[in-house]
Amino acid sequence: MKKFIHLTDIHFSNKQSIEKNNNLDSKKTLQLVINKICRIKPAPDFILISGDLASSGSLESYNFLKKNLEKIKQPVFLALGNHDNRTAFNTVFRNKKSDEPLFYEHMIDDLNLITLDTSLPRKVSGGLSIEQLNFLRTSLEKNKKFTSIIMMHHPPKFSEKSPDWISLDSDSTKKLHTIVKDYKVMAIICGHVHINQSNFWNNIPVIISNGLHSTIDFSEFNEKLLIEGASFNICNIRENGIGVSIVPVTPKGKIFKTINTRRFQKLG
Repeated sequence: MKKFIHLTDIHFSNKQSIEKNNNLDSKKTLQLVINKICRIKPAPDFILISGDLASSGSLESYNFLKKNLEKIKQPVFLALGNHDNRTAFNTVFRNKKSDEPLFYEHMIDDLNLITLDTSLPRKVSGGLSIEQLNFLRTSLEKNKKFTSIIMMHHPPKFSEKSPDWISLDSDSTKKLHTIVKDYKVMAIICGHVHINQSNFWNNIPVIISNGLHSTIDFSEFNEKLLIEGASFNICNIRENGIGVSIVPVTPKGKIFKTINTRRFQKLG
């Protein structure tokens, strides 16, 4: 069994506050999460971060982020989101000045990790280029005897009635389904919409985390309420599928009782 951490929507900023008139502190939140990850036993095998790494996509933010992520001993795999700046990211993380998208594959033992770049310049919604779709098809076919996980910032479009800004566009979603339907895709790992949500899209689990910036009160329909709330996922890959546990980070919950874990181990 493999275990990995899913982070998303860090919106990291080298400034004290990401936005005016709020108390968000991306440095403090990220450092808190990294400390939590480093204490997890047994340790996770790898870390996935599914986009919106920085708030404004500045070089300074990516430099600070890179320095903090180096504290994690496990392999860290990154995707880009609509808040990210490809040129600044490539300069800091890939040591080249380029605006090319970030997509790649990586074998983790018998798991094929495919990362796609769904960000579109100056757009909130996502899309996939023909180049990336061809890359995806090639990777899945080449590694068809293995299980694959796809990481991308925007989830596929679950309904034609859903607003465009929350997902991939309809055309990209249809082409994505045409490619993945014939292969063993265990899950699609996403962020973007700032809610903890799991969906079955054409029988593939789509796992979304609200991320480290904020969350949305999904019970309100007249307006979107962006509220305090950060979390990350601990994901376990098992023989019969994938399991996800949400770890709340902020606001810090009040502890009303502690129970030694040995007591649970003795329960029948």
